[in-house]
Amino acid sequence: MAESVGNLLIVVLDLHPVWWADHSLSHVLQSALVLANAHLLQNPLNKLAVYGYMNTGVFQLYPLREDIVTGESTAGKFEGFDVVNTTILMRVKDVMLECEDPELHKQLDGSLLSGALIKSLCYSNTMTKNLAIGNTLHSRILVLKGSPDSRTQYMAIMNSIFAAQKSKVAIDSCVLGEDSTFLQQSSEMTGGTYVRVTDHNKLAQYLLSVFLMGAEFRKSFNTPPAAKVDFRAACQCHSKMTDVGYVCSVCMSVYCTFRPMCMTCNAHFKLPTALFKAKKVTGKRKLEALNGKT
Repeated sequence: MAESVGNLLIVVLDLHPVWWADHSLSHVLQSALVLANAHLLQNPLNKLAVYGYMNTGVFQLYPLREDIVTGESTAGKFEGFDVVNTTILMRVKDVMLECEDPELHKQLDGSLLSGALIKSLCYSNTMTKNLAIGNTLHSRILVLKGSPDSRTQYMAIMNSIFAAQKSKVAIDSCVLGEDSTFLQQSSEMTGGTYVRVTDHNKLAQYLLSVFLMGAEFRKSFNTPPAAKVDFRAACQCHSKMTDVGYVCSVCMSVYCTFRPMCMTCNAHFKLPTALFKAKKVTGKRKLEALNGKT
């Protein structure tokens, strides 16, 4: 019996209201739906999932327990694609209208990308475990991101990257705003592709030419060259990128200055004063030796 192989594409959409106030969300959604339909058309075994995130939560946009079906005519449309498109568009509309407190969305920082990645990995794991005997499902995540990075989520995002590495799930990144250090590291470490699209009118072209094919096939095509990746870590104390710092030996949190207690796991550390005194004595003796010689 031949093995049946399918592909699961999980699309993660940045829905932060502040960033989209100056950009066209509808155009990006239509481009993402073109990619989703093309992915489903490639293979009847292909699967699709869509998540949206902002600074107040993570929302599953597709699939839902019950697909949203409108009373409009579907003449000239494939019914399956119409259900996918309608469900995603209506769900995005509901999420954007359900913003409880407008005050929470005034700050552009703080989008829950880490939560979206974790939910995507959980969904991938669930789909893989529920496969029929003889079937194989290759999973990958595509992040469409506009808002800037939130340094406070560095540890959570790094944990998501390590989980994706272990699960062999590639994280592709399509950045619509400024460059994302977190997504550069995510794509580089999981075998995905990182692309920054400055002209949103060409987004559909980028999505179809770069992200429609699986990561294993991209080496045979002329894809955009990989950007230089910034592998610096964000410190837990000030949330800034650090070249040289202190690392907690328990939870691997990074700090730009020495701290007697870890902010993440509350581990306690002792300042090596004895070592500093020894160095000072050694330096003083060397100076006295040099003065004696002269």
